[in-house]
Amino acid sequence: MHLKRLELNGFKSFAKKSEFIFDVPIIAIVGPNGSGKSNVVESIRFVLGEQSVKSMRGKTGSDLIFKGSREISKMSRAAVSIVFDNTDRVFHLEQANNTKLSVDFDEVVITREVYADGANKYLINGHEVRMKDVHELIASVNIGASGHHIISQGEADRYLNANIKDRRELIEEALGLKLYQYRIKESQRKLKKAEENMRESELLRREIAPHLRFLKRQVDKIEKAKHLREELAGEYRKYFAQEDYLRQVLTKKLDQDRDEVQSEYSRVRSFLDEYGDVDETASFQEEFDIKEAQEQIENINTKITHKRQELGRIEGMMTMLQKQQDKAVVEPEKKQHPGFSYSAISEFLNSIITQLDLMGTNGQVSLGQIKQRIDDFLKKPGESTLQSAPSVDNSVEIKALEENKETINRQVEELQGIIVATQNSIVELQNTLTEKRKQEQESQRQYYEYLAKKKELDGRREMITARDESLGMRANARNEEYQEAKVLLGVEAIEYQSILGGDDADVTAQSQEQFRRQIERIKIRLEDMGGGSGIETINEYNETLERDQFLEGEIKDIESTIESLENMISDLKERLNTEFDKGVQKINTEFDRFFKLMFGGGQAKLESALIKKRRKKSTEEGQLELLPEEEEVQEYGIDIKVQLPRKKVSDLDMLSGGERSLTSIALLFALSQVNPPPFLVLDETDAALDEANSQRYGDMVEQLSKYSQLIVVTHNRETMSRAQTLFGVTLGRDDCSTTLSLRLEDATQYAK
Repeated sequence: MHLKRLELNGFKSFAKKSEFIFDVPIIAIVGPNGSGKSNVVESIRFVLGEQSVKSMRGKTGSDLIFKGSREISKMSRAAVSIVFDNTDRVFHLEQANNTKLSVDFDEVVITREVYADGANKYLINGHEVRMKDVHELIASVNIGASGHHIISQGEADRYLNANIKDRRELIEEALGLKLYQYRIKESQRKLKKAEENMRESELLRREIAPHLRFLKRQVDKIEKAKHLREELAGEYRKYFAQEDYLRQVLTKKLDQDRDEVQSEYSRVRSFLDEYGDVDETASFQEEFDIKEAQEQIENINTKITHKRQELGRIEGMMTMLQKQQDKAVVEPEKKQHPGFSYSAISEFLNSIITQLDLMGTNGQVSLGQIKQRIDDFLKKPGESTLQSAPSVDNSVEIKALEENKETINRQVEELQGIIVATQNSIVELQNTLTEKRKQEQESQRQYYEYLAKKKELDGRREMITARDESLGMRANARNEEYQEAKVLLGVEAIEYQSILGGDDADVTAQSQEQFRRQIERIKIRLEDMGGGSGIETINEYNETLERDQFLEGEIKDIESTIESLENMISDLKERLNTEFDKGVQKINTEFDRFFKLMFGGGQAKLESALIKKRRKKSTEEGQLELLPEEEEVQEYGIDIKVQLPRKKVSDLDMLSGGERSLTSIALLFALSQVNPPPFLVLDETDAALDEANSQRYGDMVEQLSKYSQLIVVTHNRETMSRAQTLFGVTLGRDDCSTTLSLRLEDATQYAK
């Protein structure tokens, strides 16, 4: 495998398409400063995937595109293609999906394009690929984007200037072990991604865990509700079967009672209709006679009352007349007051009687007033409005009053006798009336018995009507309950078989009511649990559980992947270290040999140097913290030890510029002998050499060309003389680089 050609189009100063043919072991690129010959080296870096625009003397990707001149317009795109001979089929490329992009061609063409917006495109044999694919492809033939195969001016001693860690990476690349690094980094990237996926999956699982627990409780409740629904369905089936049976029994009993009452009612009603209506208001003559006799007694009593009132007046007058007469006899010597005449006394008493007749319910008050009037009349005759009369003998008046009194008493006795006789007749009339009524009642007894029986039957009929209505309400309630049960549980869940009798004949309304209350309690408990079937909740729980189980399985898979990646990384590192140690031994043999040739003696070798550092990890808050000492990471770098002949120099920093260049070249040549790259670019690495060292450098270039193609950018005549082809680069009038080539015989003449 070797480099065949390089094509530039619009890259930096190469506005026009330019082509370099590499068909000899040593090619020299020469030209004045500023002609663009270093752009050839940078184009090789560019096409092989160099990402640092600064290393190609630019700030952005657009700086790599031809800027334009007075004669040539600014270009929008730059492209570089490098062509390798692949007749021996040494190139291979492994894709991420473990398939290989076919590079089974005699030529492998790698192309990189850059656009004005900074976008890049990579192609292998015309197929667009990733930058990573280009890196892997060239790593398979021991070259890299900025590896040991390109040594530019000012970078000849980069192996010496690099720190021990970077120097190890450079040597790994030179040994062709970069592929291990790529695979390790790729595995580490996958490991990091797997760890991120692990954290994300664990975070997702932690996030859904509370909801899953909540749904689990809901599902448990739904399961309990399901059992409760089954229990309710069983109770409903039994309840409806018993309810239908009970209604049949009650309906049958009601029909029997209705027939019995209706039959008895028809018989009683027939008798009452035949008997006719009873006149309960019928009266007897004795009732009228008794009433008339009682009215007569009342009238007589009224007369007696009037007679007794008259007797009271007479007695009052007699008493007054007697007091006047007696007082005149007892106190003859005293001055007699004028006294009262009979007419005055009579008038006074009549006024009192009139007042007594007008007494109402407030009798006590009236009597007191009457008493006061009498006292005033007796004590102050002179002040009375009545006219007083001279004192007379009252015996005649008194006698007349006594006679009148006797007459009235006789009249009262006669009236009382009439009352007694009338009362006796009333008793006789009442006895007669009682006997008649008894006879009438006896004749109506059977009628009233039937009438009472009818009232009893009317009550029983009303009760039957109420029982009938109650059965209708019971049927409606049963139907409503059945409809509710259908909605709640479904028709199939409450299908039941009818009861024909037998052991269930003891079903009563009371037992059914207790049964219904029990069902209501179950329904309340079911309602408290959510009531419904909970299909949506169960589905959500199953989906969430499936998601959790998926995450659990994914975490296990990721753990397995992490373990596999860690083992792979460990294995790759072990293989890398093993190959690296073998390569360093080979390098040291060649390094020491070339060093002695360059300096005429001395010693040079590579040594392992331990790098200790403590790994950091990110906390959940995003902060970094150091791991414990036992988790310190140990890495190995490469240190360079040299000993110049006839000098006590072992420190690289004490070497002169020429000595450092020769040491770098000796190391470079040693690397190329151990694992030769297909080509090697030397960009003015001989600029600091004197004539003697240039001779040695030229000899070593010729020796090195036996293993690798050499592309040498140089001003050194000695180096030019060792090339078989010279490419000259010049800057034309149009401010763009152009090329011309010279064969070996022309190059020798040109060098002289």
